[in-house]
Amino acid sequence: MQPQIAMCNIFDQDADQLAEFASRHGFSAIDWSIDPSLPEEEFLSRVETLSDFQLRFHCRFFGVDIAYADRRGDDSLALLMRTVDMVAKTGKGHMTIHSGLGNRSGEGISLARAIDNLSVLVQYGKRNGVAVALENLMTPLTNDPFLFHFIVSRSDAFVTIDIGHAHAVRHLHPQMNICGEYVLPNRDKLLNAHIYNTELEGYGHIPPTSLQDIASRLDLLSLAEPCDWWVIELMNPEEVLSTRNFLETYLDCRSIPPVAERHSQPLPLFAA
Repeated sequence: MQPQIAMCNIFDQDADQLAEFASRHGFSAIDWSIDPSLPEEEFLSRVETLSDFQLRFHCRFFGVDIAYADRRGDDSLALLMRTVDMVAKTGKGHMTIHSGLGNRSGEGISLARAIDNLSVLVQYGKRNGVAVALENLMTPLTNDPFLFHFIVSRSDAFVTIDIGHAHAVRHLHPQMNICGEYVLPNRDKLLNAHIYNTELEGYGHIPPTSLQDIASRLDLLSLAEPCDWWVIELMNPEEVLSTRNFLETYLDCRSIPPVAERHSQPLPLFAA
């Protein structure tokens, strides 16, 4: 099964402009980043504007981290549980969360607390029909693929793999095939992927300049059968469209049977 190619809300919370752009350029799937300061009624109104599209949700909440060992961890869990409630009201079933966003040093976080709180959130999501996925970031704890897998396996969370973040932390793990270490141990739980080339400090997400930049990472994602949602996580419209072209080329090539398989098919008979 081919994954859906989704775009994110490149116009921030302007759902009308996003719907117009997505329709004009043939996108049928949107990965919507929720603004936690937005009242629930306004959130649901924006979702209604996007009712013609397949939707999943992204909780990129700065200062919110279930791994905090103090009261902030409790407050973060409470906010994310309320977010599960909102997502459930949309009738959609997926949300991605972060741990470590903006916290480069890992100050104040606890591995045990991350697992405990994520376990609670995941089970709450399941009871409400929402699959909660953890994304790998460039900051502790999830910038280590072994810790990432440990957290996911202990909490029973689903997985979102950001191939740009994985590429950006490769220097921390020079002996590894870094993207492989993120994808392969988690492939049975991997539901979503964020697609771009890499992230650079001061520049943000960098698009691929050719399919070759990301092809080997797409090959790994293709080994994860449940991963049916590829989000182009870029904000510049031209970069979104050019990256979509690379992904479509990749998927078109993947759908063509290998030469040996094609030759094994009986040849058609033609009248002389």
